[in-house]
Amino acid sequence: MQWDMNTKVKGQESTVAIDALYSMNVTDDNGSVKSITTSYKRLHMNMKVMGMTIDIDSEKPFEGNGESDITNNPLGLMNKMISGMVGKSFVVKVNESGEVLEVSGFNKIIDDMIDSMGMGDAVKAQAMGSMKDQFNDESLKDQFAQIFTIFPNKEIKVGDTWQKKYSTGGKMASSYTTDYTVKEIDGDHVTLTTKTKIGSDGSGKEIDGSQTGNIIVDSQTGLMVNAKFDQQFDVKAQGETISVTGSGKITGKAN
Repeated sequence: MQWDMNTKVKGQESTVAIDALYSMNVTDDNGSVKSITTSYKRLHMNMKVMGMTIDIDSEKPFEGNGESDITNNPLGLMNKMISGMVGKSFVVKVNESGEVLEVSGFNKIIDDMIDSMGMGDAVKAQAMGSMKDQFNDESLKDQFAQIFTIFPNKEIKVGDTWQKKYSTGGKMASSYTTDYTVKEIDGDHVTLTTKTKIGSDGSGKEIDGSQTGNIIVDSQTGLMVNAKFDQQFDVKAQGETISVTGSGKITGKAN
């Protein structure tokens, strides 16, 4: 998954680029719910905020040791945490309709990682707050939502359309209503175009925007082979408007 987001508020712009590589294995299937054991293989984040560039890469781990090194280098702490996430497993549960029911085990990964670093309570609390603000079971559930929620429960042909809805939580709880249209079917590959309405979902913030996309899906597995998205939305809260534009790319391969 690759996402590039540009945010503008009060004339100030910031950018965030996220590049994540996952390994996903179906480890249980009770007929209606599949359990997918998932782990990061790589995670890279580049942020440009208020004239500063923050670059965090799991393939470039922080070399410092001990609490003093970590305390004096907050970015080093973040990089150490990101590197420590690689290879650790959590579970994603998905039903027959592609709805992500839950993500479990990721919060424990964060807890165990911080405990193993031997930091004092104050630094531990700071690290815990920083990581769980961005990485937690619920945020990962939101992240995977649009990957699986695609096909209707019926046969499809070129020209068919249908609608799917899902919502995300967190600081910017949003609702997504997507219209899918079959553009082409070539063997096992189904090409879809998407138009999504992005709206508010009870967070107290007013959200209004849209997303368009082109997706190639493997009809045998239901997995995305390739997908590209462009989105734009505004968030209004406390008299301020935050404008966000972004683009995303998802590539996948079934083994």
